[in-house]
Amino acid sequence: METNKVLLILYKSHDIWIEIAKKLLYKDDDQLIKDIVQDMYLSIYDQIASGKLKAEHVIIDRKPHFGIIKRTILRIIQHQANKENRIKKNTNIVLQNIEETKTENIEEIKKEINNIINELYWFDKKLFKLYVNEFNSIRKLSKATKISHVKVFNTINKCRNNIKKKLNEK
Repeated sequence: METNKVLLILYKSHDIWIEIAKKLLYKDDDQLIKDIVQDMYLSIYDQIASGKLKAEHVIIDRKPHFGIIKRTILRIIQHQANKENRIKKNTNIVLQNIEETKTENIEEIKKEINNIINELYWFDKKLFKLYVNEFNSIRKLSKATKISHVKVFNTINKCRNNIKKKLNEK
């Protein structure tokens, strides 16, 4: 029997394959169920074409062999579930690695910044630490230290540029 005739006979029971796929899938996702049934047709076609399955085993007395069809649908569902699990697992591993790398990188960068700050001239270091740790405002720092606004701005700006330059060198 020709492969195309097998598919025509199988297609006559299309609604039954949809119902079987629904029951095996335990989901009510119509598009996914249709895709599974389409994959079943392709799988049967490929198996017959490659010689792994004989057309006479799929169609017996001009009727589909439900056991083979059901087994094929079940294998497709299991394959998709395994693929989804692998994707989720790989995604989780990648996300976990990214989070660990971010955390490690943040800590490394903080250490590098602290090392760079400690290498600054004592006045610049003190003013920059006050700015970062306490004031976060050039105006407030200028008012509290009674150092001119321009001097505080220039010092903080010089420290920032120095830190950026040294970080980019590494």
